[in-house]
Parts: sequence; C-alpha cells; structure tokens
Amino acid sequence: MADTPYTTLAREAWNEAAPIHWRQSEALLDAFRRPETSFLTPLHLDELKRIGLEGATVAQLNCNNGRETISMRRAGAAAVTGFDISGAFIDQARRLAEAAGSDARFVVADIYEIGTEFDGAFDIVSVTAGALCFMPDLPGYFRVARRLLKPGGRLNVYDCHPITDMFELDRDRGDRPLGFVRSYFDRTPQKHVTGLDYVGGTTYDAREIYYFHHTLGDITGACLEAGFTIRRLQETGEDPSQAFPSLERAAIKPPLSFLLTAERA
Repeated sequence: MADTPYTTLAREAWNEAAPIHWRQSEALLDAFRRPETSFLTPLHLDELKRIGLEGATVAQLNCNNGRETISMRRAGAAAVTGFDISGAFIDQARRLAEAAGSDARFVVADIYEIGTEFDGAFDIVSVTAGALCFMPDLPGYFRVARRLLKPGGRLNVYDCHPITDMFELDRDRGDRPLGFVRSYFDRTPQKHVTGLDYVGGTTYDAREIYYFHHTLGDITGACLEAGFTIRRLQETGEDPSQAFPSLERAAIKPPLSFLLTAERA
C-alpha cells in the first residue's frame, strides 16, 4: 500500500502535535530515570508474559513516544523496536530511551511501508491503545504484522473496545448521563481538526486527521484474513484511553478495552 492522503495527513498531524505533548517531557524523563517505571498496565503485562515476553524480540507498531516499547524492554524482552509514522515522536522516543538507559530501537516508518529487512525478525508484534483507529486498511495492517513475525510468532493487540466510539467522552458530557454520538456500525471516516493533545486535553486549530471506526468483528476478521490464528480474545473493563473514568469506576459498565492474541502459522 503506497502512501495515501490519509497517512500523509496523519504524519503531518502527529508531527504538529509532538511539541505540544513534549510540554510534559520533564515528568516523563524523570519517570524513566527511575528503573521501576513502566507504562504497561498489569493486565497487559500479564498477557505479554503469558505469551513469552521474557527473552523475546518485540516490535511495537504505532509506538508514538515509545513509552510502552521501553517498558517492554524493561519487563524482560531481549530487544525491542518501535515503529511510528511521526519523525517528531520517534525523536521523543529516542530521548526517553536515553533517559531510561535503554537500548530500545526506534524507526520512522509508515506502518504499511515498513521495509522488508524487518521481515521475520520478531517473536512478538505489539499494538496498543490508539493505534487501530488511525489505520484505514486493517487487513493490510495485519499483513504487515504477520510478515514481521517469525513462524509461530505472536501478535498481541491491547486497544480500546470499539464500542467506546459510540460514547460521549467524559470531558464533553460533564454531569449529563452517558450519551451516544454515533452508531456502532457507522464506518464513515471521521475528520478531526481540534488536535491530538490527549495528554493535556487542550484543543487547537490543527491539521486535519481521520479516525476510522472498526467493529470487533472487523478487527478479528481482518486478523484472520491476514493469515493469523486467534488464540485468545478477552474483553475488559480497563480504560487504556483514560477518556471514560466514570465508566471505569461504574458498577454497571460496557467493555472498555480488549486483548487479542493471535499466532502466525
């Protein structure tokens, strides 16, 4: 898949957002100077350990500033490589790795265009929250993940549950009861121009970027279409986006995230 208008726009929007995110840099740098710091949730870390993180070679797709990539190296991976379309965020990832004293490697790449020199290089490919919603072609995305893996390698996806695309964000609804903003089955790409500052919660006159809603059926179907065998699918009440704290605390709640592990034949 050649570079498309969607991926070009995503690159520009994320590069624009990077210096805004970097306002939190000192806290992140200080955190990574402490050897116990990890940005993997206990739920996700348990699954990574279950599938063989210890001593594994790991690739993270859409790694952003590399927090989780560095954390996987600290948690026992033998070597880690993070890929992201934004050169500005890869620069941040390298600075965080330096602060952590980590040998994590980071590569600027459109995920669809990752070079063939990485084919068959990894035991685990990891995808974390906030990745799939920016990818217009899921089967193509998972085909890339498959070619990066060794035979028998594992794909691990830990992401926000697609049902959360239906809900108003907590910061938008205030004290109102939970409202619905879109149909679960509406797959129309959504244009956003208010920025990507999910760290500070600010908005700005931003370059446009498109979000893509994929149902859980779309995700599992694309994984199967790409040639994977699904070994585990777990829906959870954990909110990796931190956009729905009221739902995460609620006694009666929908699924807020999912864990999918699949194996390359």
